[in-house]
Amino acid sequence: MRRPSIIILWSFIVTLVVWGALIAATPDSGQRGPLPSHMGWGGGFPWLRAKLVGPLDEADVRRMMEAWLKQERNPRLKLGPITAKGEDTFQADIVTQDNSLVQRFDIDRRTGAIEAVED
Repeated sequence: MRRPSIIILWSFIVTLVVWGALIAATPDSGQRGPLPSHMGWGGGFPWLRAKLVGPLDEADVRRMMEAWLKQERNPRLKLGPITAKGEDTFQADIVTQDNSLVQRFDIDRRTGAIEAVED
């Protein structure tokens, strides 16, 4: 009675391993949505980069970060100040409703890549 159960279990494990190997070996086609890596977006918003014609301005960064906050659905968070940090980077703060800093991000003007800033 235990033998068929063990065979079924091992078959299931082998199937999972094979599928995992196939998925890992498949090249990324770029059709997926953004995948979070840490708190940021692992290289920015793919749909923004695809449509990016020139460098981002402050209004673009504001729209992008507000869209991300809206997606997070946390009413206690809001977008804080956005400041230019050199020629090719903006810095955006995510703050609470009482303006306490939660996280700071660097956004590349040319690519839209977002990187969490560690203080």
